[in-house]
Amino acid sequence: METYLASMLICSGIFFIPPLLALVDQGEIWNSVTMAHEGESATLSCFESPPTSSVLVTWKVMPVGGDRWSYLLSAKCNDGRTEGYKSIVFENSTFEISTDASLIFKASAPGIYNCVIKHGDKNLQEKTVLLALVKLTVTPQLPVMVDRTLRLTAQVSPTSVVAWGTWVSPRGEQLYTEITRATGVLLSKLPRVTIRESGVYTCRIGVHGNSGTSVSEHRVNVTVKQKVFIFTQVKYEISRSMASISYSLVTLSCPPVLGDYVVLYWEHPDSTTMELVFQFDRWRRSFTNQSLPHLHLIEPTTLAAAGNFSFLLKPALKNGGRYLCEVYLNDKAFIQQSILSVLYGTAKTSPSSLELACSYSQRSQVRSVRWSHVQNPSHPLQTTGVQGQIKTSVALPLTPETAGQYACTLYLDNGNSVQYIYSEQMSNIGTTVVPGSAVPPADSVSTSSHVSTLSLLLFLIPMIAIAVGVLLWRQGYCITRRRIVQSLSRHSVEVENIYENPDDLRQQTSPQGTVYMDLKPTGEMDVYKELDR
Repeated sequence: METYLASMLICSGIFFIPPLLALVDQGEIWNSVTMAHEGESATLSCFESPPTSSVLVTWKVMPVGGDRWSYLLSAKCNDGRTEGYKSIVFENSTFEISTDASLIFKASAPGIYNCVIKHGDKNLQEKTVLLALVKLTVTPQLPVMVDRTLRLTAQVSPTSVVAWGTWVSPRGEQLYTEITRATGVLLSKLPRVTIRESGVYTCRIGVHGNSGTSVSEHRVNVTVKQKVFIFTQVKYEISRSMASISYSLVTLSCPPVLGDYVVLYWEHPDSTTMELVFQFDRWRRSFTNQSLPHLHLIEPTTLAAAGNFSFLLKPALKNGGRYLCEVYLNDKAFIQQSILSVLYGTAKTSPSSLELACSYSQRSQVRSVRWSHVQNPSHPLQTTGVQGQIKTSVALPLTPETAGQYACTLYLDNGNSVQYIYSEQMSNIGTTVVPGSAVPPADSVSTSSHVSTLSLLLFLIPMIAIAVGVLLWRQGYCITRRRIVQSLSRHSVEVENIYENPDDLRQQTSPQGTVYMDLKPTGEMDVYKELDR
């Protein structure tokens, strides 16, 4: 109804059209969407079902965002076929009506096209088609060299028709695709392209329409030649020099660019050995962490930060060194160097002293390292040093002057510093186990207790035996029986155990002083059973 009123007002010279751009954005004034490549031939059909009588077909056009229809051409059709061949030049484009009343022209701009079929003064059919243009671009120029960044771009106009979109590889894999709604651009990249990635790539675009969402496919053939590309546009960022306590978080920054992929190299501390430790391709959505388990990529939290790379590292002492972060954007490389020194402190106690030591890596950028007493900086400390380590010793027990905090401070050539703090109070010595100290085995105390108990038992057993013997002798219970031989003997000072040398005891015939009994079984009766009796 709105379209009919608009046409009537235009014919009468009165100009008023509802806001068509808003209608276009809402998809409310067209019956279908046709997508064509910019600069190529487009065909818009008119008949939903061919009429059986002679009719008049009229085509008109309105640019997207415009507010008036422009007449193109019309032709008579009989039994679904036009009479004669009609054409017109409009805004430097040639429009033609084919034999089935379809409109044929070279697509140069998006627009809304209206076809009306009349029989006499009666409208039999009316169809409105939105022509959307898609422009496919492949860069760099084909054939592309190995290791270059292949860029696949599809730009759709008007942008409002795009519901979704994705690029598909020759093997049918969906590539990561970024859609910029404001410009209608669907972009996918293949960084460091290989010869195996040649083939036909397809851009699938979901298109809004009155009848729902349809899918439009557009293809481009990509060839990759074997010649390897060499990056010549390389930018070096300012080198960073920093220090850290071992196993505390450190940020390794990368160049601040929206890169396609990133690689991180690590030169081991105080050496020239370099290795690849991390690589990430944000378009193929793949990453590899080679050798550092405590290294993590910081993911961007917003779309605006996408492509800005940095890493979090919890370094051990051996993880100091030189880190090179290389970010690649299209055919340009950006490099950021970070030099990291790591400080690691230890402490252990002995009966007479508290031994403090701190080790450090990447010595090339270290200006000095020293121990100090935090509460009493003037207190002199004797230190000894070897390559990459410095030690100091504090006499025990601690005094009010020596108790407190001890700091190992590492100073870099650029003035930055990092500090390891060790705290010890007087009451802690002997009760606090510090890292690196020698801890006695858990069973050492129980072992000494067992030894003491055993010694006591070995002492008591002879005494008990002597007491029992004297008691039996005095009470008259030592009766000579048929199976027991009784003999009396005097205590011999050379014998410490009555069970060790009974023959020596028998030589003492005079039962004076302490009396011992040597009982020998003469048959099946056990001597201990006799004693019990």
